[in-house]
Amino acid sequence: MPRTDTTGAISWADVSHPYLPATSSFSAVPEALERVIAQIEFAVGARPGSGKRAAPSAGACYPYEILLAPAGEPVIGVVDLARRRIVIDGAERHRWTGDAYTYFLVGRPWLSMRRYGRRGYLYHLLDVGHALLNLALSVGRDRASWPDSLAAAREYALGHTGVLLGFGTVLADTPRSAQPGWVVHEQSIVDIPVTDLECMIAELVPPPPAPVQVPALPGAGSLAPGLGARRSAIALGTKADQDGLTGAVAEIQRLCERHIPAFDVPVPGITVFSRHPGVGAEPPDRAWLAEALLGQQNLVEASTFLAIHGAIADTGPAALSEAAQRTLIGAGIAGELGYLVAAREGLAVTGVGGFDPGRWAELCGTTDEVLFLLAFGYETASEKWDVASTGGNHSR
Repeated sequence: MPRTDTTGAISWADVSHPYLPATSSFSAVPEALERVIAQIEFAVGARPGSGKRAAPSAGACYPYEILLAPAGEPVIGVVDLARRRIVIDGAERHRWTGDAYTYFLVGRPWLSMRRYGRRGYLYHLLDVGHALLNLALSVGRDRASWPDSLAAAREYALGHTGVLLGFGTVLADTPRSAQPGWVVHEQSIVDIPVTDLECMIAELVPPPPAPVQVPALPGAGSLAPGLGARRSAIALGTKADQDGLTGAVAEIQRLCERHIPAFDVPVPGITVFSRHPGVGAEPPDRAWLAEALLGQQNLVEASTFLAIHGAIADTGPAALSEAAQRTLIGAGIAGELGYLVAAREGLAVTGVGGFDPGRWAELCGTTDEVLFLLAFGYETASEKWDVASTGGNHSR
């Protein structure tokens, strides 16, 4: 029998039995629910014919999951984007036939922290910011919520070492169909297991901020095509003349000022450094960049860097405040705006997770904390170490 005691050294009982799911069965996804899932999958799921997902993620960890609840119902289901199934309580199957749903974005910080240590909590919040913007672009609606389902989502998150970080409304009013293979997985209880190791980090996780209500973003429709085209470049170089770069950088800054306030999180500052005159300040030499990028030679030749920074009041040893976490989510939204503008303009871009924040803050001439760094250029052949390596390259 599997062991239930999670203390002590690993024993035979720990290694001899795989996870055995609750009593379950599979059925077809109702048509309206399939249209709802299609919108969520388009925003943050895998692309057709590819394992890559629509939202960027540090180390491809994707440290969050999506819950769904029928409007006005005190039940939730888990949208498993990897295995294309929605897990629900089979006894509540009759509740899943409506046209309106609430979705919940639940952070799973362990998925980043197991690779990057405590700094992984920062990456988890940046990645959530990426996902929140994509959801706003794909399924953003006027604000609405149902308290019963919100309480059910909070309870699920708490029981699965997760943090409820966002929610919004999604309607079955699109002709888009979900990718093939989606099923309803009916279980006796709604349960996606977490490991005892993940449970052990619960005491490390700071109190979460209030969840973000995902807004509609009028006038942002031109960004939506980037959800399917966005990708992270592996290595970057400089071209003598890069068409569209000046306009793209200005557009990223404009869109941050216009759209981030709708999420009720702080708008970060952006400082630009570029080897192209008129785009930004001249960056330091390549030796400085090599040190400031923690030795990532694949990015030293990038043509342009956008340093995304914000004020963090609690930089001491106390638990990360709600205000600091919301600032990080805002930085993630800004970073995703950069990705989507780059995709639209045909520019290569990547988010830089490993950098020396003190050096970049000094370069920016700011007392803010540098939270995220985007690098632009033209793509060259190489390999991103934090994706290829199990340990990443900037853990601590």
